Amino acid sequence: MKKFTFNALFCCFFGVALMSCDKTEKVEVNALSASQGKNFGTDPTSCEIIEFDDYTPAETSKGAVSTVYSQNTPVRVLAQYRIKDGRYFNRNTALLFNTGAPDSRNQEFRTPSPAAIRPMGQVLTVGRGNSNMTFLYNKGCRIEMDFSAMGSINLKGLHVLDITEEEADSKLELFDAEGNIIKTMSLPVTGAYGATRLRVDTPGVVKLRVVFGSESSRSGGGAIDVIEFCRE
Repeated sequence: MKKFTFNALFCCFFGVALMSCDKTEKVEVNALSASQGKNFGTDPTSCEIIEFDDYTPAETSKGAVSTVYSQNTPVRVLAQYRIKDGRYFNRNTALLFNTGAPDSRNQEFRTPSPAAIRPMGQVLTVGRGNSNMTFLYNKGCRIEMDFSAMGSINLKGLHVLDITEEEADSKLELFDAEGNIIKTMSLPVTGAYGATRLRVDTPGVVKLRVVFGSESSRSGGGAIDVIEFCRE
Protein backbone atom coordinates (compact mmCIF):
# COMPACT_ATOMS: atom_id res chain seq x y z
CA MET A 1 0.00 0.00 0.00
CA LYS A 2 1.30 3.47 -0.86
CA LYS A 3 1.90 5.78 2.08
CA PHE A 4 -0.49 8.70 2.37
CA THR A 5 1.86 11.54 3.30
CA PHE A 6 1.04 14.54 5.46
CA ASN A 7 1.40 16.82 2.42
CA ALA A 8 -1.12 14.80 0.48
CA LEU A 9 -3.50 14.81 3.43
CA PHE A 10 -3.12 18.60 3.78
CA CYS A 11 -3.74 19.07 0.06
CA CYS A 12 -6.88 16.95 0.04
CA PHE A 13 -8.53 18.66 2.99
CA PHE A 14 -7.42 22.24 2.49
CA GLY A 15 -6.59 22.53 -1.21
CA VAL A 16 -9.89 24.00 -2.30
CA ALA A 17 -9.96 26.67 0.40
CA LEU A 18 -6.35 27.74 -0.17
CA MET A 19 -6.46 27.39 -3.99
CA SER A 20 -3.06 25.66 -3.76
CA CYS A 21 -3.78 22.11 -4.94
CA ASP A 22 -4.85 22.08 -8.57
CA LYS A 23 -5.81 18.41 -8.63
CA THR A 24 -8.07 18.69 -5.62
CA GLU A 25 -9.75 21.80 -7.04
CA LYS A 26 -10.48 20.03 -10.33
CA VAL A 27 -11.95 17.00 -8.56
CA GLU A 28 -14.21 19.28 -6.52
CA VAL A 29 -15.61 20.86 -9.69
CA ASN A 30 -15.95 17.68 -11.69
CA ALA A 31 -17.57 15.79 -8.82
CA LEU A 32 -20.67 17.97 -8.95
CA SER A 33 -23.40 16.10 -10.76
CA ALA A 34 -26.60 17.90 -11.78
CA SER A 35 -28.38 16.86 -8.60
CA GLN A 36 -25.40 17.67 -6.37
CA GLY A 37 -24.89 21.00 -8.07
CA LYS A 38 -28.49 21.94 -7.32
CA ASN A 39 -27.80 21.68 -3.58
CA PHE A 40 -24.26 23.03 -3.50
CA GLY A 41 -24.00 26.21 -1.42
CA THR A 42 -27.74 26.38 -0.62
CA ASP A 43 -29.82 26.43 2.56
CA PRO A 44 -30.46 22.77 3.50
CA THR A 45 -33.93 23.70 4.78
CA SER A 46 -35.03 24.83 1.30
CA CYS A 47 -37.96 22.75 0.06
CA GLU A 48 -37.60 23.56 -3.65
CA ILE A 49 -34.86 24.97 -5.85
CA ILE A 50 -35.28 26.42 -9.32
CA GLU A 51 -32.22 26.11 -11.52
CA PHE A 52 -32.29 26.97 -15.18
CA ASP A 53 -30.22 24.00 -16.37
CA ASP A 54 -33.49 22.08 -16.58
CA TYR A 55 -34.38 23.93 -19.79
CA THR A 56 -32.88 23.05 -23.15
CA PRO A 57 -32.07 25.62 -25.85
CA ALA A 58 -34.79 24.10 -28.04
CA GLU A 59 -37.39 25.02 -25.43
CA THR A 60 -36.34 28.67 -25.28
CA SER A 61 -34.88 29.50 -28.71
CA LYS A 62 -38.18 30.67 -30.20
CA GLY A 63 -38.46 33.69 -27.92
CA ALA A 64 -37.97 35.09 -24.45
CA VAL A 65 -38.35 32.84 -21.40
CA SER A 66 -41.81 33.48 -19.96
CA THR A 67 -42.42 30.49 -17.67
CA VAL A 68 -40.35 28.08 -15.62
CA TYR A 69 -41.66 25.27 -13.42
CA SER A 70 -41.07 23.87 -9.95
CA GLN A 71 -42.74 20.55 -9.21
CA ASN A 72 -45.02 21.17 -12.22
CA THR A 73 -46.23 24.54 -10.90
CA PRO A 74 -45.62 27.49 -13.24
CA VAL A 75 -43.55 30.51 -12.21
CA ARG A 76 -43.99 33.47 -14.55
CA VAL A 77 -40.86 35.29 -15.73
CA LEU A 78 -40.53 38.82 -17.08
CA ALA A 79 -37.36 40.76 -17.94
CA GLN A 80 -37.31 44.31 -19.26
CA TYR A 81 -34.82 46.89 -20.53
CA ARG A 82 -34.74 50.25 -18.76
CA ILE A 83 -35.35 53.09 -21.20
CA LYS A 84 -35.39 56.49 -19.42
CA ASP A 85 -36.75 58.26 -16.34
CA GLY A 86 -36.88 54.91 -14.53
CA ARG A 87 -39.32 53.48 -17.06
CA TYR A 88 -39.04 50.08 -18.74
CA PHE A 89 -39.61 48.83 -22.27
CA ASN A 90 -42.89 46.88 -22.34
CA ARG A 91 -41.47 43.68 -23.79
CA ASN A 92 -40.18 40.48 -22.22
CA THR A 93 -36.46 40.00 -22.89
CA ALA A 94 -35.69 37.23 -20.37
CA LEU A 95 -32.85 35.09 -21.65
CA LEU A 96 -31.05 31.92 -20.60
CA PHE A 97 -27.28 32.19 -20.90
CA ASN A 98 -25.00 29.15 -20.56
CA THR A 99 -22.00 30.10 -18.41
CA GLY A 100 -20.64 26.58 -18.86
CA ALA A 101 -20.21 27.10 -22.62
CA PRO A 102 -20.33 30.84 -23.41
CA ASP A 103 -20.26 31.94 -27.05
CA SER A 104 -17.31 33.78 -28.59
CA ARG A 105 -18.76 37.20 -27.72
CA ASN A 106 -19.03 36.41 -24.00
CA GLN A 107 -16.06 34.14 -23.25
CA GLU A 108 -15.28 35.90 -19.94
CA PHE A 109 -18.71 35.12 -18.50
CA ARG A 110 -17.84 31.54 -17.59
CA THR A 111 -18.34 29.34 -14.53
CA PRO A 112 -16.68 27.77 -12.71
CA SER A 113 -14.02 30.48 -12.55
CA PRO A 114 -11.92 32.19 -9.84
CA ALA A 115 -14.77 34.69 -9.39
CA ALA A 116 -17.51 32.04 -9.42
CA ILE A 117 -16.24 28.74 -8.04
CA ARG A 118 -19.66 27.07 -8.22
CA PRO A 119 -20.60 25.78 -11.71
CA MET A 120 -23.72 27.81 -12.48
CA GLY A 121 -24.56 26.42 -15.93
CA GLN A 122 -27.52 28.26 -17.45
CA VAL A 123 -28.50 31.47 -15.68
CA LEU A 124 -31.43 33.85 -16.14
CA THR A 125 -30.46 37.25 -17.51
CA VAL A 126 -31.66 40.03 -19.82
CA GLY A 127 -30.83 40.24 -23.51
CA ARG A 128 -31.37 38.54 -26.81
CA GLY A 129 -29.63 35.81 -28.73
CA ASN A 130 -29.72 33.24 -31.47
CA SER A 131 -28.01 29.92 -32.06
CA ASN A 132 -24.65 31.62 -32.65
CA MET A 133 -24.45 34.75 -30.50
CA THR A 134 -25.83 36.22 -27.29
CA PHE A 135 -26.21 39.93 -26.61
CA LEU A 136 -26.41 40.63 -22.88
CA TYR A 137 -28.04 43.92 -21.90
CA ASN A 138 -26.05 46.15 -19.52
CA LYS A 139 -27.77 49.54 -19.83
CA GLY A 140 -30.21 49.04 -16.98
CA CYS A 141 -32.76 46.23 -16.65
CA ARG A 142 -34.78 44.09 -14.27
CA ILE A 143 -36.06 40.52 -13.84
CA GLU A 144 -39.31 39.47 -12.16
CA MET A 145 -40.46 36.03 -11.03
CA ASP A 146 -44.13 35.58 -10.08
CA PHE A 147 -44.94 32.73 -7.66
CA SER A 148 -48.68 33.48 -7.34
CA ALA A 149 -49.62 30.04 -8.73
CA MET A 150 -48.14 28.64 -5.49
CA GLY A 151 -49.92 31.12 -3.25
CA SER A 152 -46.95 32.57 -1.41
CA ILE A 153 -43.45 31.35 -0.57
CA ASN A 154 -40.75 31.74 2.03
CA LEU A 155 -37.83 32.85 -0.13
CA LYS A 156 -34.65 31.43 1.39
CA GLY A 157 -32.07 32.79 -1.02
CA LEU A 158 -30.81 33.15 -4.56
CA HIS A 159 -27.52 33.46 -6.39
CA VAL A 160 -26.68 36.69 -8.19
CA LEU A 161 -24.01 37.11 -10.85
CA ASP A 162 -21.95 39.82 -12.53
CA ILE A 163 -22.59 42.78 -10.20
CA THR A 164 -19.69 45.24 -10.42
CA GLU A 165 -18.85 48.17 -8.13
CA GLU A 166 -20.51 50.50 -10.64
CA GLU A 167 -23.73 48.49 -10.21
CA ALA A 168 -23.73 48.59 -6.40
CA ASP A 169 -27.19 50.21 -6.46
CA SER A 170 -28.68 46.95 -7.75
CA LYS A 171 -31.41 45.58 -5.49
CA LEU A 172 -33.89 42.81 -4.74
CA GLU A 173 -37.52 43.78 -4.10
CA LEU A 174 -40.06 41.34 -2.64
CA PHE A 175 -43.83 41.75 -3.04
CA ASP A 176 -46.84 40.32 -1.21
CA ALA A 177 -50.19 39.23 -2.67
CA GLU A 178 -51.47 42.84 -2.70
CA GLY A 179 -48.45 44.07 -4.63
CA ASN A 180 -46.87 45.80 -1.64
CA ILE A 181 -43.10 45.79 -1.25
CA ILE A 182 -42.39 43.84 1.93
CA LYS A 183 -38.59 43.87 1.73
CA THR A 184 -35.80 45.52 -0.24
CA MET A 185 -32.21 44.28 -0.19
CA SER A 186 -29.07 45.51 -1.90
CA LEU A 187 -27.44 42.96 -4.17
CA PRO A 188 -23.90 42.00 -3.16
CA VAL A 189 -21.10 43.14 -5.44
CA THR A 190 -19.70 39.99 -7.02
CA GLY A 191 -17.15 41.62 -9.31
CA ALA A 192 -17.20 41.20 -13.07
CA TYR A 193 -18.69 37.79 -13.96
CA GLY A 194 -18.55 36.69 -10.33
CA ALA A 195 -21.31 34.91 -8.42
CA THR A 196 -22.46 34.76 -4.82
CA ARG A 197 -25.48 33.70 -2.76
CA LEU A 198 -27.81 36.31 -1.29
CA ARG A 199 -29.46 35.11 1.91
CA VAL A 200 -33.08 36.33 2.00
CA ASP A 201 -35.17 34.31 4.53
CA THR A 202 -38.43 36.19 3.94
CA PRO A 203 -41.96 34.68 4.14
CA GLY A 204 -45.08 35.94 2.39
CA VAL A 205 -43.40 36.48 -0.99
CA VAL A 206 -45.56 36.31 -4.12
CA LYS A 207 -43.21 38.07 -6.53
CA LEU A 208 -39.52 38.94 -6.58
CA ARG A 209 -37.95 41.67 -8.67
CA VAL A 210 -34.20 42.03 -9.25
CA VAL A 211 -33.18 45.50 -10.47
CA PHE A 212 -29.74 45.82 -12.05
CA GLY A 213 -28.14 49.24 -11.62
CA SER A 214 -29.68 52.45 -10.30
CA GLU A 215 -33.13 53.12 -11.73
CA SER A 216 -32.10 56.72 -12.33
CA SER A 217 -29.37 55.64 -14.76
CA ARG A 218 -29.00 53.80 -18.03
CA SER A 219 -26.48 51.26 -16.78
CA GLY A 220 -26.60 47.92 -15.05
CA GLY A 221 -26.80 44.25 -15.94
CA GLY A 222 -26.43 40.86 -14.31
CA ALA A 223 -28.06 37.47 -13.85
CA ILE A 224 -29.70 35.23 -11.22
CA ASP A 225 -29.83 31.50 -10.55
CA VAL A 226 -30.59 28.91 -7.82
CA ILE A 227 -33.86 30.25 -6.39
CA GLU A 228 -34.36 28.57 -2.98
CA PHE A 229 -37.76 28.56 -1.29
CA CYS A 230 -40.56 26.75 0.56
CA ARG A 231 -44.26 27.05 -0.23
CA GLU A 232 -46.44 28.37 2.56
